[in-house]
Amino acid sequence: MTSRLIIIRRILLGSALFLALALFGLDRYAALLYYPAENATRIVIYTTKWCPYCEKLRRGLTASAIPFIEYDVEKDLQGQLGYWALHAKGIPVSAIGPEVIYGYRVEEIRKALKALEYPYRPASDN
Repeated sequence: MTSRLIIIRRILLGSALFLALALFGLDRYAALLYYPAENATRIVIYTTKWCPYCEKLRRGLTASAIPFIEYDVEKDLQGQLGYWALHAKGIPVSAIGPEVIYGYRVEEIRKALKALEYPYRPASDN
């Protein structure tokens, strides 16, 4: 009986260790999708199709002729992982160079884009 308990304990401990490493690895992979030091000139936005603020951000970037990458956090695995890596709680999330902006904060977005030498004109509410 004792040897069976030892074997079961080892199996459980090994399984727990494997799961912990797998989760840690997934977190590191998610962080690689957006790492500010290496992607200092990239503009990535995390959005959904139904969010009105996401639409305003998308329209403003397009109208300002600013290149950006967009991930839908509900449909794209990369979007979900990047959103998770940034510890986001709401949408939109803008990763502009080294800055991460949570929500549609026009002045913060404008300032981060200005640092990358992009003039930003927010979309009108029309």
